[in-house]
Amino acid sequence: MRAKRGQSSVEYLMTYGWAFIILLAVLAILYSFGVFNPQQYMGEECLFQPSLQCKSMTLMSNDAPKPATPGEFKLTLNNGLGYPIAGTTKCEAQLLSTGEIKSCGTQGEILPNKEIFATSTFSAGTLRTATLEKVKITITYTIPGSAEPYTTSGMVSVRVS
Repeated sequence: MRAKRGQSSVEYLMTYGWAFIILLAVLAILYSFGVFNPQQYMGEECLFQPSLQCKSMTLMSNDAPKPATPGEFKLTLNNGLGYPIAGTTKCEAQLLSTGEIKSCGTQGEILPNKEIFATSTFSAGTLRTATLEKVKITITYTIPGSAEPYTTSGMVSVRVS
């Protein structure tokens, strides 16, 4: 009678042991496909003051196809301030994953409901396709009739393409 109890406990351990091994194999396969990567489920976003709406944003990887420039970041905003901007005097883009800061150019007069363009090129060595990168943008601008500069900043989460 004692041998039968021992045999049943060994069978119990073997059955659940195989089930546990299969479960581990399935989890390993899912992990290798990136199912547990939270970046895969995060979307792109652009956060600026409400009167500067984002229209488009791109960030190119180091293996970007021609004619794209590797590491190039492009952002297009819409001037919804309700008044013209005399011009952007300073624009900086900071890639938060590396801390790299680059100038993103200046622009002349921008009328209401017209586009503001910011273009910068980061070192492309760290930019991998399909990863989500955060870029902090700081724009300093002036308005007609005022000598005082205004500064606004925003955060862009963009998927590298």
